[in-house]
Amino acid sequence: MKKISPVENIIHKTGSSPFSIHKTLVGPETENALYFHCHVEAEFFYLERGRLDLYIESECFRLSGGDGIFIPPGMLHHAIQPKGCRQVVEYSAIVFSTEPLERIFPANSPYFEALYSRRKDSVYRISGSLRQNRTLLKLIRDILDMNTDSPDSCELSIQGRLFVCWQELYNLHLSKLSETPEDNSLSKNLIRSMDYMQEHYQEALTLSLLAGISGYSESYYCHNFSTFTGSTPFEYLNRIRIVKACELLNSSDKKITDIASLVGYNNISYFNRTFVKIMGFTPSSYRKN
Repeated sequence: MKKISPVENIIHKTGSSPFSIHKTLVGPETENALYFHCHVEAEFFYLERGRLDLYIESECFRLSGGDGIFIPPGMLHHAIQPKGCRQVVEYSAIVFSTEPLERIFPANSPYFEALYSRRKDSVYRISGSLRQNRTLLKLIRDILDMNTDSPDSCELSIQGRLFVCWQELYNLHLSKLSETPEDNSLSKNLIRSMDYMQEHYQEALTLSLLAGISGYSESYYCHNFSTFTGSTPFEYLNRIRIVKACELLNSSDKKITDIASLVGYNNISYFNRTFVKIMGFTPSSYRKN
């Protein structure tokens, strides 16, 4: 059986265009409606019918039929059916690269500031009950109604609508996240430490080291990191390490104790507890299933 890594190592495309559309039907007997994963592209998720608890990183969003949500690139997400109300669930996802948009605008364009700075609040719940979201939801439904089995007949139409979707998303939400020069400087400094974690997650990283990379005191660094990302520095580091552990569990036959050591844990009990907290499974169960 092919195992699924939480980080999707594929480029989502339809024909020659950098987007793909996925439609899924889930029966009432299935609790886990969407597996735990992330990808380098952005996503518009739309719930056609049913109810879902969609988790993006550590935050839960309760969706009902007719609701949507914008998921920024690189954010871990999965969905389960709420307890006590299992039913047939149907949802769709438009997964798309923002590169065609970014190529048109200069590097300092405000349209992408929230994505570049990896802000947790760039997620946007597109509630179907709010009048302000009607245009964006109609654009999403229009895309989903197109015949992607014949890419040549709709690629330009879909790409054009994605441009308009981005304008709507910017007007409704992203424009309200625009940073002051002070905020921009802060985010760049914090991102230096986040990039360092990505490259050195196997090492014994200390709060003093990470704060120093950002150029801040430990207390100032912790406070602003949590405000910026929604997690503490070590919660963020653990997320990186566990995703790397999942990749090794999928791609190798290494012992779990060895994998724990390879991703930066010298205590197997702590590794197991952290893995369960983030993934909802033990490492051995994840490898089997």
